[in-house]
Amino acid sequence: MKTVEYIDALIAAYLLESDYQLAKKLGESRARISQYRTGRNIMDDDFAIKTAYMLDLNPLAVLADAHIEREMKRGNNSMVIFWEEVKKSGKMDVKVLSKMVA
Repeated sequence: MKTVEYIDALIAAYLLESDYQLAKKLGESRARISQYRTGRNIMDDDFAIKTAYMLDLNPLAVLADAHIEREMKRGNNSMVIFWEEVKKSGKMDVKVLSKMVA
């Protein structure tokens, strides 16, 4: 999932009506949520972990999605592959790293 999809999922899960209400619930600024919504920024690790907790998701999967989105935007394909492997395996280990350098 992408950042904006996680924002939409949070809004739906908590029956909120706006990004403003979500920002208030998360203790974040409305501007930060707006930057995520418009794609100017991709969720950082802190936001990803909060999101995972609030949606009862595996934090590593949400972190991986954020990093995948960020690395795709940068055009860093090797890191996209790395984070996709992390998400798929559910862990960060030597096997994941070896695929990146192979």
